[in-house]
Amino acid sequence: MIYSALKILMRLALKVYFRKQHIKGIENIPKEGPFLIVANHPSSFLDPISIAVLVNQKISFLAKATMFNNKVAAKILNKLNIVPIYRAQDNPEKLRENQNVFKACYEKLGNKGIIMIFPEGTSENERRLRKIKTGAARIALGTAKENNYNLNVKILPVGLNYTKSSTFRSELSIQFGKPIETNNYVEAYKNNEAKTTKDLTAKIENTIKALIIDIDKQESDELIEKLEIIYKTELAPNTNLPVKISQEIVEGVKHFQENKPALFNDTKYKINNYFEKLSQSKISDKNIGKNEEKSGLFISALKSVFKLVVGFPIWLIGIVHSFIPYKLTRTIALTITKEEAFYGALLMSLGTFLFLFFYILFVCLSWFIFHTPVITFIYAISLPFIGFYTIYYVRFARKFYYNWKFISSFYSKNQLITKLIIERKNILTELEKMRESLKLSV
Repeated sequence: MIYSALKILMRLALKVYFRKQHIKGIENIPKEGPFLIVANHPSSFLDPISIAVLVNQKISFLAKATMFNNKVAAKILNKLNIVPIYRAQDNPEKLRENQNVFKACYEKLGNKGIIMIFPEGTSENERRLRKIKTGAARIALGTAKENNYNLNVKILPVGLNYTKSSTFRSELSIQFGKPIETNNYVEAYKNNEAKTTKDLTAKIENTIKALIIDIDKQESDELIEKLEIIYKTELAPNTNLPVKISQEIVEGVKHFQENKPALFNDTKYKINNYFEKLSQSKISDKNIGKNEEKSGLFISALKSVFKLVVGFPIWLIGIVHSFIPYKLTRTIALTITKEEAFYGALLMSLGTFLFLFFYILFVCLSWFIFHTPVITFIYAISLPFIGFYTIYYVRFARKFYYNWKFISSFYSKNQLITKLIIERKNILTELEKMRESLKLSV
């Protein structure tokens, strides 16, 4: 009951928190258990929520045992099908209790259940897959053994990619890979359990890597982010870059860094120099990439002013209703943690319950003031729409502000902008040549 209700609520919360969700491979989710869901872990409990709402069946989750230290929290977590797993870094003396956890997993999967596990062991906001633990492979193969190898436990790999999980109205990409079948490992497991467990773990690791943007160095990450900004303006101005394109950028950077370092360093210098000029001039790549005519910009600006004036009263109503829960959510989340991997999850969860509480409070006040069912009903229905419009209005106003700054720059920085447009075109030309040469070399 609690699980089902929270699932509906979280599905709605995710739609509000993320501007867009890109979901691929949902047809790969098995129609029934037993299967294990394994995924990368960049954003704490936002990760299991994002996956669980897409799976029709009820899921059991493995989570670090320290979450169960509080008795009240432990009761709630148990209701949500969360099973404690003991980690060496938390309490080495408790590791022996994992034997009972494994037995519980064997039983759950033996009854055609579903378990979600994050084999990296910890949550870090990084665009790379850390070395994964053997737990998922041990559970899958151990379940098969416990059932005399008559049970084919599937392992469903999932890749999570966020534009910025700690930012409200960012974007999320989820890719479900094809399930790995333990039946293919049974014979080898009978002969050598340890080796087969390592082999299956390596297979899980490589499969998840293929579903995410995997960057091994911080320096490369900064360059890749700049390349993504350029290609986002070119290919996907109103949405997130497809994960496949980001993966191709990552592979391209690795290739030229290793095989053509001189060309790589020259291109990297030009890109860094271009972005340094953008930063100093306080101009975005998106503005340079659009390269619109002055007249078009001014007409667009006039239309934007009209929209802002007409929408101002609705925005004002939205701010009155949203200011307190919005500020409370951010204040509480920042008080609890400043770690990016946890902040986004807290922001979404706290915001869901605080906004719901205040909206119910406002509806009750409306009834107390008017005592009219029709007015109260219309008011209650309009609140979410006003809230969504307020989000749209703020984003639109911010976009207008930056566009207006760009328009004014035509006069004060006309020569600089012309140079930046030429620089950008030259960079794109070089990148396209490199991309074509990469295709030929492959």
